[in-house]
Amino acid sequence: MNTLKILAPAKINLHLQVTSKRNDGYHNLISLFQMISLYDEIYLEKIQSNEIIVEGNFDCALQDNLIYRAANWLSKRHSLDGGILINCGKNIPAGAGLGGGSSDAAAVLIGIPLLFKLKIDRNTLYSGALDLGSDVPFFLGSATAIAQGRGENLIPIQTRNGLFLLITDTGFHSSTKEAFKMIKPDSLTGKSMLDPVDIKQRYLNLNPSNWKFINSFEDYLYVENPLYERIIKLFYKYGAEYSSITGTGSSVFAVFSDIKKLNLAQKVLKNNNIIAHKVKMLANRPKPVYN
Repeated sequence: MNTLKILAPAKINLHLQVTSKRNDGYHNLISLFQMISLYDEIYLEKIQSNEIIVEGNFDCALQDNLIYRAANWLSKRHSLDGGILINCGKNIPAGAGLGGGSSDAAAVLIGIPLLFKLKIDRNTLYSGALDLGSDVPFFLGSATAIAQGRGENLIPIQTRNGLFLLITDTGFHSSTKEAFKMIKPDSLTGKSMLDPVDIKQRYLNLNPSNWKFINSFEDYLYVENPLYERIIKLFYKYGAEYSSITGTGSSVFAVFSDIKKLNLAQKVLKNNNIIAHKVKMLANRPKPVYN
């Protein structure tokens, strides 16, 4: 088989707490990552020329594109029998805190070894993924995981059943780099930090209204754009049990245990010119399909 299709899922951060500033310029955090049923579509095809060709609607230079960088990282470490054509159908909005670029890169790291029958040990693959971006390792594994460090230390957990999600893209681009600049080290001192055991217990056993998860960027982002707070208040008013911004913005999600309340909230937001989409929490990453 010379072609492969992979669905690259988006993610949300059900919990995102920045814990400290690191000496290497990054931040330590603890987060609860959840893959959701919103996908980019990645098509990989072997070609005869020894090239890496990336097709898709992107707003960055090729050398900065995570898809290209993932393919280039693999090609430099392994002798590929030919080149690779990668086409990406984008459905996950960029700059929305949904991890679309990271998920696309992970799909390439999964797909090229399958297509070219490469043998790569898991630790090497995860190391390469982390070099590409802090969120990339998550998309190689469990659909639900607690992340620590830069996001590379992952604890897989069971996915919660019986919950429904609405997610809305606010329509503006949020810069992760700029958002982290807003976090001041002295603002982290003395704050109570949830640990992995507590996060897992809350997620699996409590009603979402009692999760009491947070997003460390929420207060800063509220000031940056009042639309965030307006959407979250609407979600809560019409039955959401938990609502937050994902990542560093710009998407907002809401968790419901009652599908009727979700449908009502979706209708109300539409009447307020805010489009919210129904998505599911994934229990497993979608499997690649040979064409």
